[in-house]
Amino acid sequence: MGKFVRNLTLGGVVGFVIGLLFAPQKGEKTRKKLADSLEKGKEKFEEIKEEISKEIKEEEETQEQE
Repeated sequence: MGKFVRNLTLGGVVGFVIGLLFAPQKGEKTRKKLADSLEKGKEKFEEIKEEISKEIKEEEETQEQE
């Protein structure tokens, strides 16, 4: 499930960035939106990475107890 969420998020970010690049706006606005969306993407990626790490750690602890 973690891979699905990660891939879904990554696909959404990539699609959003591509949409921004092809949107008819001034270059300055497009660059600002692109920078903002990349920052949000980084934050979301870190959240997902932490969540997956937590799930893996919990699974390892469960297996050790068995």
